[in-house]
Amino acid sequence: MGSPWWVVIVNDPDDSREESLTVRSGSEAETVSFGRAVGEALAPRDVVLLTGELGAGKTRFVEGMARGIESPAETRSPTFVLVNEYGGRLMLVHCDLYRLSGPEETIELGLDDYLSRGAAMAVEWPERARAEFPAEALEVRITFGEMPDDRVLVITARGESPMRLLGAIRAAGRTR
Repeated sequence: MGSPWWVVIVNDPDDSREESLTVRSGSEAETVSFGRAVGEALAPRDVVLLTGELGAGKTRFVEGMARGIESPAETRSPTFVLVNEYGGRLMLVHCDLYRLSGPEETIELGLDDYLSRGAAMAVEWPERARAEFPAEALEVRITFGEMPDDRVLVITARGESPMRLLGAIRAAGRTR
């Protein structure tokens, strides 16, 4: 029997606008399912920031988000093109900042324009330009687990909109 998809809330800080939980994934399919739960709850201007080593599963998570917005497009890592767009019930913009040398380069990508037009955004490697993104965001840190396919996802919601996404994640976890 595999590890449970839904694990435990690990942190409920005194600040009611910030909350974290940890989820364990035993496969790529589970990571995609987790992203799908987030995608199904996405609203315009939501921002999801994804951190983790190369190969941790950030793009698989975004694949799930794209499925959650009902996008028919194939999800690909935007490492070389920097930005991919996925249309569905709303626009999801997928950015990969791995190749950027600093925050000033994000201005040229026009990411603020996407948000002002109502797109939701998933950003890989946001630490390259964290100050360029709203403080109110859902942050997902993906690390490798003990077994080759295991991943540990630590999700932190800061603000009202990310709290809504966190609620959707909890609800999905109770139904699995």
